[in-house]
Amino acid sequence: MKQTFHFTARIITVSVLFAVLFSYAMFQGGFVSWFLFYSFLPFLIYMTALTFYRLDNWEVNRYLSKRAATAGETLQVEIKIDRRFPFPLYYCVVEEYFPQSLMNKDLHLEKYKYMDDPAQMNEFRQVKKISFPWFKRHISCRYELEKVPRGEHHLKALRVKTADFFGFIKKEYVYMLDHQFLVFPYQRKVKLTEKAYSFEQGASPSFKLNEKNTNVVSGVREYVPGDRFSWIDWKNTAKSNQMMTKEFEQEKSVDMLLVLNGVHNDKTSPLSFEGAVEFSASLLEELHKKSSQLAFMTLGDGKRYFPFQQDYQHKDKIHRHLAEIKAIGRTSFAEQLERERFQLPSGIVLLIVSHELNPQLLETITRLTQKSKRLVFFYVRPQSQLDFEDHKLIKKMSSNKIVVNVLTEEELTKREFEVNT
Repeated sequence: MKQTFHFTARIITVSVLFAVLFSYAMFQGGFVSWFLFYSFLPFLIYMTALTFYRLDNWEVNRYLSKRAATAGETLQVEIKIDRRFPFPLYYCVVEEYFPQSLMNKDLHLEKYKYMDDPAQMNEFRQVKKISFPWFKRHISCRYELEKVPRGEHHLKALRVKTADFFGFIKKEYVYMLDHQFLVFPYQRKVKLTEKAYSFEQGASPSFKLNEKNTNVVSGVREYVPGDRFSWIDWKNTAKSNQMMTKEFEQEKSVDMLLVLNGVHNDKTSPLSFEGAVEFSASLLEELHKKSSQLAFMTLGDGKRYFPFQQDYQHKDKIHRHLAEIKAIGRTSFAEQLERERFQLPSGIVLLIVSHELNPQLLETITRLTQKSKRLVFFYVRPQSQLDFEDHKLIKKMSSNKIVVNVLTEEELTKREFEVNT
């Protein structure tokens, strides 16, 4: 209906212009009036042809330099247009439609300086590229997406506009082109300062999270990615003609569970949640290097649980989830964590990353200490928003033998996380 209206309006415009000029030449007469009529006639013919010229049969493609990036990187985008018929076009404007997810920027470590004012990270993105193709059948343009934020982004539409020389006849068409790309959270090294603790059997202290005891060899098995080069059993490798690894007697497993708070809170800064996600991704990577028996869980708009696995496909699923996760959910984090308390096994090391802290959450965490071998709480919060209530709750946690790490702008802007476990 709308297209029919615009088409009719263009026809009327051309007809009125022709009628006015022709009437002027007929009634005025003379060389000048007819000269004006015949001089403007080619433009009228072009405007008529442009009215019937179709933009919807162009072949339009969008190409991204990469489909997976890290927060803060720059992506190159190229748009190519192929036309079947070389109809002369005075100009052509290509406009990109950006989703709301791209209406902010990521400055890596620098963004945490604005935790008190997250509006500084808003970025209105608009791309309009103009070209003068005339008879060219192939049109191309490029632009850059700078400082892309974490998340899953969809570029869904492109608008192509053109017009005649005087702007009387304007035409446009929106091409629906859905291109998706994923931006993973920015990761950095995590320096873990671990306190001594004992295994259930024996009293020898350990300063490593679930390292293998490499003193006694119990057997051999096939090599899997992540095994150390020094563990390879060359003798059995030569016999079986495939890579074999020594298997050692393992001290009693110290199973670990990392829980990320994915519930939205109006009172907390959006950058606090971003810091929690980045820290969780960095901590997972660090603990996987230590071969820790680590599982991962997020509680927000539903529960996502990733059991311990060492294969790369499993890690990719976790990284993808951390790229896509958003702070949503109606049920409070404390209530969801309380429900999970009854399903958690006893004797695990529990790591909790949260951008909020309240008395209800403190009660739940305190009850979890009864089932946990150790509980470590990571609290991501701007320094200016740490009030008396926060300090009181943190003090109560410490008195209940809970290891508390407060991550403010000072810690989040460092190139390496330094935390206690």
